[in-house]
Amino acid sequence: MADANQNLLPLAFQLQFPDPVWRLVFEQVATSPGLFVAELRSRESQRLTLVTVELPHGKIRFETNPQLPFHSSLLGVWQGHALYHRFDNTRLPVPTALGNVNLETGRTRWEWPQHAFTGADAELVWAQRASLTDTATTPVAVFRLADGEPVETAENTPVVSNSRLHFPVSYTVSSAWRPVIDRFIKKHTSHETSGAVDYLELGDQLIFSYHYRETNDQLRTFLLIIDRLQTIWLHQATGEDLETARPLSESNALPSVGNGSFCVWQNQILFQPTSNCITSYYLKPLP
Repeated sequence: MADANQNLLPLAFQLQFPDPVWRLVFEQVATSPGLFVAELRSRESQRLTLVTVELPHGKIRFETNPQLPFHSSLLGVWQGHALYHRFDNTRLPVPTALGNVNLETGRTRWEWPQHAFTGADAELVWAQRASLTDTATTPVAVFRLADGEPVETAENTPVVSNSRLHFPVSYTVSSAWRPVIDRFIKKHTSHETSGAVDYLELGDQLIFSYHYRETNDQLRTFLLIIDRLQTIWLHQATGEDLETARPLSESNALPSVGNGSFCVWQNQILFQPTSNCITSYYLKPLP
């Protein structure tokens, strides 16, 4: 059985936060400096905090409490501009506005009421009218990213994509691939998996995030990184049970946020060992 604390990977950074990390959103323009924004949420105080972190070294650039409702949600970052959806009514899933928040000050740069995000690039933002009652398809509106001024363009909504980011695929217990995945994990860890397994293949490295029920009936999450020569580079328990741990991002998140319990940015993996912590390792030893 593999050591549950085995680690051959160099640490990139580890950040501890006062409130739980709800999810991460990333810079989407490949030519811009790498960064992510951690959404921290305290249910007790109904406090939303945005922490902007530089990659690859994990230096905190800004930390602010934005002038937004608690349930507002970031969509991604383009050229350092963070776009968000405002949700003023927690019982209704439809956004009430699309806006751009200044990550340094927490103030809104611009906001378009009753609009929903459909795409963005380094200069423009695409959106459509959002309504609970009107389900008809509405024309796409285009705004300048920096100041929110409307523009006319014949360009189609861009596909959200960031070549520097990789997110896992989640395999449920009903997946045809699960028996293969389960046998592989059990062979190298002696663990019987429970629930969905997140999987990502990068080069010669195979990355798994899985749940394992311990003898005290507690579900724990483990991260396993192994190469094709069957060398285990990382096998680590998250330190929290399934009921209290939070995913790295929401399951219905946009591609700019990503799904799953971990993600890879260039040569480093980011994951949550606890709800208040983000840890990153380099996937390959540094020269």
